[in-house]
Amino acid sequence: MREYFQQIKEEGTDYLYEAKLLIIGEGGAGKTTLANKIQNPDYQLRDEDTTKGIDVHQWNFPTKKQHNFQMNIWDFGGQEIYHATHQFFLTKRSLYILIADTRKEDTDFYYWLNIVELLSDNSPLLIVKNEKQDRKREINQRELQGQFTKIKEILESNLKTNRNLEKIRTEIQHYITNLPHIGSALPKTWKKVWEALELDSRNYISLTEYLSICEANGLNKDEDKLQLIGYLHDLGVCLHFREYPLLNKTVILKPEWGTAAVYKALDNRRVYNNFGKFTKNDLTKIWHEKKYANMHDELLQLMIKFQLCYKIPDNSQTYIAPQLLTAAKPAYNWDENDNLILRYTYEFMPKGIITQFIVAMHKDIESQKYVWKSGVILKKNRARAEVIEYYDKREMKIRISGQQKRDLMIIVTHELEKIHSSYNNRLKYHKLIPCNCAGCQNIQNPYFYNFSELKERINYHNYTIECGKPPYHKVNVLSLIDDAIDRSRDEEFFSPRRDFLEVENSPEVKDKKEKLSGLNFLWKQFLYCLSWMQNGQMILALVSVIIGIGVTIIYPKLYPSGFPEWIEKIQEIIFSTPQKEKESEKKQSVGSVGSVGKQRK
Repeated sequence: MREYFQQIKEEGTDYLYEAKLLIIGEGGAGKTTLANKIQNPDYQLRDEDTTKGIDVHQWNFPTKKQHNFQMNIWDFGGQEIYHATHQFFLTKRSLYILIADTRKEDTDFYYWLNIVELLSDNSPLLIVKNEKQDRKREINQRELQGQFTKIKEILESNLKTNRNLEKIRTEIQHYITNLPHIGSALPKTWKKVWEALELDSRNYISLTEYLSICEANGLNKDEDKLQLIGYLHDLGVCLHFREYPLLNKTVILKPEWGTAAVYKALDNRRVYNNFGKFTKNDLTKIWHEKKYANMHDELLQLMIKFQLCYKIPDNSQTYIAPQLLTAAKPAYNWDENDNLILRYTYEFMPKGIITQFIVAMHKDIESQKYVWKSGVILKKNRARAEVIEYYDKREMKIRISGQQKRDLMIIVTHELEKIHSSYNNRLKYHKLIPCNCAGCQNIQNPYFYNFSELKERINYHNYTIECGKPPYHKVNVLSLIDDAIDRSRDEEFFSPRRDFLEVENSPEVKDKKEKLSGLNFLWKQFLYCLSWMQNGQMILALVSVIIGIGVTIIYPKLYPSGFPEWIEKIQEIIFSTPQKEKESEKKQSVGSVGSVGKQRK
């Protein structure tokens, strides 16, 4: 950020008048028609193939202050197979249009509005009802806008007759020119490079060529060049995946070129009929056109980056696209004895979580055989994992059998949490821990507890909870968690320690500690320790507390004049918290112990 403002100071400023319009909705709803009508109201409807992946168009118009505004119109294919890449292209700082075909009444408003809210970071959205043959469809506008506050307008049109088309164009111009980043100051060299890239007719260039374009337009520092390409990537102007060794050597100037190639492979009839299996030889035939020449490896890496396919281990030629796998669950044996079980439930479940997980864990697929469209069996060492997505229930269920179960559970949950966090850390879900009481042990449908509620109980030093099934046994909270996950290695579980320290250092607790003495103080410290001690620390802490209690009971007889120095050192170790105390707190603690000695004396 400092370098950015330094460049503005040295080079002067230009201003940003460019943004993305993303048109989404079901296949055949009229997205491509609207994209063309925005640019040219006289565009005549025709029988068109459904959009393959993404088409990108440009529309320039003058703003009210006579600035030349460029709108990049992204027309998304509505078929489910294209949903997997939404998280890469549904960007921030954009305007969205959800178009609904009122004749079909098949628009899943809940899905589209949630996915935009999840990925767009509060970008505004317009709903356009395409009333084909003037067929009306009522939408509960008040309810929708109450739940999704970024819906700005719900507009009606018949795109065939251009009814209300001019109003739609006007509203688009109004909302897109009022996006927060419009009119932002940019270093002049940034704008020059940006314009040079947009005028370049090539689909892609090498990173070396990009760096040369920067230097030709006065942008000389390498860090500034990389900062700009990252900015353009975020805006969707071009694509550059800096963290991938093969992809980082290429700058894709036309994102639609890359996505069209990716979906050309997935839409291929041979690949589809083969349930997503393809080879490099297949790709050579699919990408035979001149525009893809010498870029097959990069395009394949782009598919892997988008988590659309994986390479079968020990087979250098064969790949699998998991979203094209059979929906039929294969037959397999499962030992239901002493399973570890975990569930995730989602307030909204985006499509593609299980396929991303399969790609991430593909090396551990059992025999590279037990995998289907909504689930997978993994085998690692002597443990097996069954991971199944139940999309209609918005649920992911995990079962682990065999030995070293907890180790495999940690790996599985870690990968799922990585996928969850990739949705801008805004995905709302619940991790559910199974009950281990006498009635629930070793059954496949035990009672489940919300993991966050169990952690909250620990924070409040409440270590028991009741099973939700008759006869409602009391269960130890820490044992529930320990049976399902390893607290010492689970990142989510570290938050209670933070909460513990906040409570420990609050004024109320400090005031109480000053009033406590002898055994009462030791007992209180013991309760606090329970909220942060983990595994091996428990034994050490218990031994320390026992020694402390013994010293407190016997020292009046042995040391009527107060503690000797060596006992005070032991006491400091026992009473210390996981966080370093300030010097003033240490003095206060020693002072309170000294006053106890004087009272005894």
